[in-house]
Amino acid sequence: MIYGEGNGDILIFGSSRARFAFGQFQMSDRLKARTIKVAAAGRFPRFSRLFYLRHRKENAAKPRAVFYGIDYFMFEKKSMLNELAALDRELRADALNPAGAVNEASSLLSRISLLFRKKPDIDDFFGAVIKLDRARDVAGEDGADAVDVLNAGERTDRPAPRRPYRPQPGAEGADLRKLLAVLEEDGVPAYLVILPDIASTNAINFEQDKYKSDIRTLAGSYKNVTVLDFNRPDRFDLNDAALFRATKGPRSNCHLSEEGRIRFTRNLVEAVLPFFARRGAEEIPPRSRS
Repeated sequence: MIYGEGNGDILIFGSSRARFAFGQFQMSDRLKARTIKVAAAGRFPRFSRLFYLRHRKENAAKPRAVFYGIDYFMFEKKSMLNELAALDRELRADALNPAGAVNEASSLLSRISLLFRKKPDIDDFFGAVIKLDRARDVAGEDGADAVDVLNAGERTDRPAPRRPYRPQPGAEGADLRKLLAVLEEDGVPAYLVILPDIASTNAINFEQDKYKSDIRTLAGSYKNVTVLDFNRPDRFDLNDAALFRATKGPRSNCHLSEEGRIRFTRNLVEAVLPFFARRGAEEIPPRSRS
């Protein structure tokens, strides 16, 4: 989504948590820049790197800044292959079904592809089912399923188990490093923003110190990268349920509510506004094409 006008672009990357957290209208108005938010579910570092490379190729001017919403679980996940293929034509459709199996990193497209390839087997299977069903009718057998089902009164909101932190590189941490290296080469400021979680989620994601130390170590390898930590009570009220979207029970990830998005974005803008005031558009010349 693109919004606003101003001196250069601000790119916003991340998963669905970043999508709900960053208020691009507020950011555009206060920072006087156009905002491009491509944060969404299933978009992890590889997607962000490929998107930036395409944006870099199609735009002579450098972005004013890049904001990346950091997740506790981000190095466990892989970007969806159908979206990666839209950004990189070298990714072949065969990658949707490696070794003839469903690729768990992809979404529905992978399953549709596999379904089409397995159509002959599926036809044979249903043919056998029809024959079996007819045989049961003749024999007068009971064909009811014997699979146990969840009792209607059974609780489904049990507390989530405690979740250890998986450090980078993990699944796509190498892609995040490559993205940060290109941003450093281009002289583009990058903000790794540790997004706020409600207190009950932080109790599940219990290795917060390990998580934050890993992100700071990563950022320390690049001169253009700053870590902004909002998952702390002195910067965001982690106990106010009104700032987070309601769930049936404790979960290992959560999303900000509309009120939470407004408050988070206000705090974020106040943190970076002094830098933007010092750094004028004239300090960001067009990228060399050599």
